[in-house]
Amino acid sequence: MPNRVGDSEVLARDRLLDLLAARATEGLSAGESSELELALAGQRDLGADDLDLAAAAVYLAYDATCAKTETMPEALKLRILRPDMP
Repeated sequence: MPNRVGDSEVLARDRLLDLLAARATEGLSAGESSELELALAGQRDLGADDLDLAAAAVYLAYDATCAKTETMPEALKLRILRPDMP
């Protein structure tokens, strides 16, 4: 026989993670934002910004590997290295 209390806690945690992931990647509706606030109020081990930070780290890592690198123009490089020159 399934443990209904445990099952409902797992479902609540899954929903919380879904809401946090959606907020980090696509944004939430007003109703979802309210639902998230209520769900976070009962949490102690998961912070409101945890998935936002993880999503940002993944984005930055992905962007760094896919970014097109360009060579700095020589004139700009000289102005940075020797700011006293016009």
